[in-house]
Amino acid sequence: MATTATPEPAAPAAPPLAVASGVPLAVFAFGFSVLMLGLANAELFNLNAGLFVPVAFGTGALGMLVGGLMEYRNGNLFGATFGVAYACFLFTTPMILRWFGPEISLGRVAGVGGFGDSFGTYLLVWAVFTAFFTYGAYYVNLPAFLAFLLLVVVYALAGIVNITSPESNFLLNLSGWVAIVDGICAWWVGFGLVLNDMGPRPIIPMPATRGSR
Repeated sequence: MATTATPEPAAPAAPPLAVASGVPLAVFAFGFSVLMLGLANAELFNLNAGLFVPVAFGTGALGMLVGGLMEYRNGNLFGATFGVAYACFLFTTPMILRWFGPEISLGRVAGVGGFGDSFGTYLLVWAVFTAFFTYGAYYVNLPAFLAFLLLVVVYALAGIVNITSPESNFLLNLSGWVAIVDGICAWWVGFGLVLNDMGPRPIIPMPATRGSR
């Protein structure tokens, strides 16, 4: 009489690896960049001493790229696209200002006015792009929504300054102050995500919007 082999019990599945969110890194990196831009444009120190270009390269673009790629692994399409897209902005913009802008402005291509028109248009295009992210951020929380909304204003003001009145200190200073508030909002989001799970209760208020999930 044939005997039936008893199947061996399956080995228990390994628990999924915990993967940290890359969003705090991305928003901290963004906050550093926009704060350095805002402090310079608000003329809280000599405008010519601004460090936006190296900070945008070494802190902003790098941090946002790493944070965005981490969020692709986490399945967070909004956070991933935000991180990588604005990393591209922070790679491209310093290159324009440091290398391409001076060559264009010196008259070899289009002159100062031509560069101002093209760079201002570039910023306005980013304002439109950011407006769509602002709609998405409305469903996250209030600090995230404000960070994107203020960024739209920063892009719009900077674009208008470059196209219409590059020497206008008022609009330039206004864009700087808005950028400073925007950077604070970004850091607020980052600190809320990092610190609110550290203690027995949340320490950074993260109020919801009506559309928050």
